[in-house]
Amino acid sequence: MNIGTYNSRLRWYGHIRRRPPDYVGNLALHLSLPGRRSRGRPKTRWKDVVLKDMSECQVSDEDVEDRARWRKLIGKADPTTMWDTS
Repeated sequence: MNIGTYNSRLRWYGHIRRRPPDYVGNLALHLSLPGRRSRGRPKTRWKDVVLKDMSECQVSDEDVEDRARWRKLIGKADPTTMWDTS
């Protein structure tokens, strides 16, 4: 698996989770459609892939709230934390 691919998915997930609960992205993330799925193997959902990526990076849903920590945990440096003025 390409590291950049799951990194970008996790960055996007963090962006969505930090938005207000009535944000359309959050609503879509928790959307449940009525009815039955078709026969056979279930299609892979984006949410399931993100949860798998989170388990591989050993991060939890609670880590999302702190943006700087989240970026550090998923392997992407946050430019605002790179400049130490002390």
